[in-house]
Amino acid sequence: MTAVTPESSLAEQTYRTLRRRIILGDYTQGARLVEATLAAELNVSRLPIREALPQLENEGFVRTLPRRSSRVVEWTEADITELFDARLSLETLAARLAARAAAGGASLEPLRKAIADEHRALDGNDWLEVAETSTVVHEVVVQIGGSALLKSLMRAVTGRMTWLFYLTSARDQRQQSDEHHEMLEAIGAGNERLAESIAFTHIEKGRAPSLGLLTQATTAEGDTGGGRLTRP
Repeated sequence: MTAVTPESSLAEQTYRTLRRRIILGDYTQGARLVEATLAAELNVSRLPIREALPQLENEGFVRTLPRRSSRVVEWTEADITELFDARLSLETLAARLAARAAAGGASLEPLRKAIADEHRALDGNDWLEVAETSTVVHEVVVQIGGSALLKSLMRAVTGRMTWLFYLTSARDQRQQSDEHHEMLEAIGAGNERLAESIAFTHIEKGRAPSLGLLTQATTAEGDTGGGRLTRP
């Protein structure tokens, strides 16, 4: 087992701090992120910043620029469409595999716990926590299915899922949580096709509202192209 060094721990902490600040809008979409400035703000050396930024880029939060700087990604219609298309492919398969695994005796306790955590976050009106716990529900469905490849592929989209969930938290979050319960029931029944269908419908229902919020943001900024999807 590899020991966790102080350096790796600091890099992880730096990554999580930057990720959180991007999601919350402390670093606005399109903002330039300079290593030296970030290091000064977080009171760390440039090394953990250099380790964190590529990870954030892989997860779709930033884009690298020349001269050791990056820029926070701006949500576009194409970005939202691509994310939903990817989720439909990955998560419908995940739901089907999870139902198959449940029929074979796999425990659904992790999924029940994830949904319970989501309910607690909803009760607290902490919208970032709601976004994070909702993402965990989707991740746990993948884990129950037992596909290592699918789990790896999902890592590429879950960060942006959390970000978009937060930005679109004006949607009816309790309805979405109820749909998670429906998926739990279908998976628990071992009904692969029903679980797949519920997952598809649950995901697809979020596409139009997300695109609508982007359109509203763009309209509010006029026709200059400055519209950004931000939390209301």
